[in-house]
Amino acid sequence: MGGNGEAGDAVKDTWAARELPVLTAAVALLEDSYMVTVSDIAERTGLALSDVARSLDAMDPTYVDFRKTETGGDPRFWYVLKVTPAAREEVGQWPAPANLIDRLAAAFGEAAKSDPDPVRQDQLRHASALLGGPVREVAVQVAANVMARSAWIS
Repeated sequence: MGGNGEAGDAVKDTWAARELPVLTAAVALLEDSYMVTVSDIAERTGLALSDVARSLDAMDPTYVDFRKTETGGDPRFWYVLKVTPAAREEVGQWPAPANLIDRLAAAFGEAAKSDPDPVRQDQLRHASALLGGPVREVAVQVAANVMARSAWIS
């Protein structure tokens, strides 16, 4: 078992295989319901009830509001009442400023590959490099400010 923090001990990465699919399912299922059970999520993801319950417990409260009902330890009827804005951003349902800038940088790079004008190709590659590098943090902050303002306007 180990786990006493000694060099060589490894903690298993569960994000891609467990947490992200569970979070994605919870966000999607909550579009059609006011709450979703561990059973609903297990059915959607194909994961075991115990894995879904462990995942939701690990993500509570950062991503989910996970409620454990008095069921004698049976997780089938435990449920997610709601997800957080961070959860919606993580699965791509809501825009996140950093993700937007990363997508813009990639899109400028792709546009450069197909533009017939060599000068514009150079400009597009330069824009991609700037957004992906030295001005990324400023661009993320600007995007966050614009997105926050537009949320109040709409």
